[in-house]
Amino acid sequence: MEGGVSGRARICVLLGFLLLGLALPGAAVAQTAEGTSGKITILETRVEEQDALLEEQIGDISAVGADLEEAQARVDGAEARSVELGEQTRTLERELEVRRESFEAAKAGYEEKARAAYKGGELEGISFLLDGLLGSAGGAVGIADPRVTGILLEGRESLEAYLESERILKNTSRQISQKKQDYEAALKEERSRTAELRRSEEALQESIAQVSSNRAQTAARLQELRAEERARILQQRAATRVGETGRDYEERIAREEIVADPVEPISNKGYRKLYKKAAKQYGFGEDWYVLAAVGKVESNHGESMGSSGAGAMGPMQFLPSTWETAGVDGDGDGEANIMDPRDAIPAAAHYLEMGGAPEDWYAALFTYNHTDWYVVKVLGVAEGYRRLADDDTVGPYV
Repeated sequence: MEGGVSGRARICVLLGFLLLGLALPGAAVAQTAEGTSGKITILETRVEEQDALLEEQIGDISAVGADLEEAQARVDGAEARSVELGEQTRTLERELEVRRESFEAAKAGYEEKARAAYKGGELEGISFLLDGLLGSAGGAVGIADPRVTGILLEGRESLEAYLESERILKNTSRQISQKKQDYEAALKEERSRTAELRRSEEALQESIAQVSSNRAQTAARLQELRAEERARILQQRAATRVGETGRDYEERIAREEIVADPVEPISNKGYRKLYKKAAKQYGFGEDWYVLAAVGKVESNHGESMGSSGAGAMGPMQFLPSTWETAGVDGDGDGEANIMDPRDAIPAAAHYLEMGGAPEDWYAALFTYNHTDWYVVKVLGVAEGYRRLADDDTVGPYV
């Protein structure tokens, strides 16, 4: 809140004075925060936080969606390229088969011509000789008959051309096959990334749905509380019209609507035990000093429990109208007694928790009493208590 910034700046200035006055009886400070108003403030803050979170989640899902679209495009491209390379491989394989058949046919034709040179006689090893001329049997083979040599050499150039084209096709086929394997590996990786992005997208959508649901619930509750606040204001105005002041109204609530029975006083040691117990119960852990500081500022630990100018009462100086919704039966006797520290201290701890404690003591205390000076004073007293206890596990508060 805007006033909170200047309040923080004054904390150190006031600390010295507060530490000097710790042992002096403190006058009770009116608890001016209305229960409904405090809850409205808290819910308004939550709505703002949920709006911010929702906007962030929507931004995240937009980014994931863009990444997913890009990844899907890469998957589609890799799939198309893989199909294309597969078709090229099959085309080359068919061409290789055709060339191999042509080569074998040409070779057989030359063998037949060589046999014909011997007037149809058999030429043992003719294929071996032809292979020798083509360089596949360790070099050229000498042939005594010049007619056979002429026939075989006649087609050597053509056969070598067949073999060379076959080697080129095989090499190209191997390269294409390797590229196809590379694309399939890339495709596998892209599919994995796409699946991961889709899972992220689903998780974000679920988160957005949850945040939206929570925001709708919070907004609905906020609307209800605002209606209650309007009704309360109208009730107070109606009471004022018939001569009932704000304090009269609070005192009537104390008489008619809540339990406000006097109790036997307890020692400061007893108060300290209640502060520590309530702190642990409501999530403050070992950090009980701020709660104790509230008790010090409000009633000097039970010394000033009477009705204030605003109508606040009890050791933690709750307004009776606030106690109607914020009261706690801390000792389990079936009654939430605003005058009983066993009820009032845990109620104050719960109220601070609802206001943001222990993550943000400043905001919580401002919810408890909407004045900067009050927050400054309580934090100063809490820091004094912490230093007197020589406790470095929590704080500092200033």
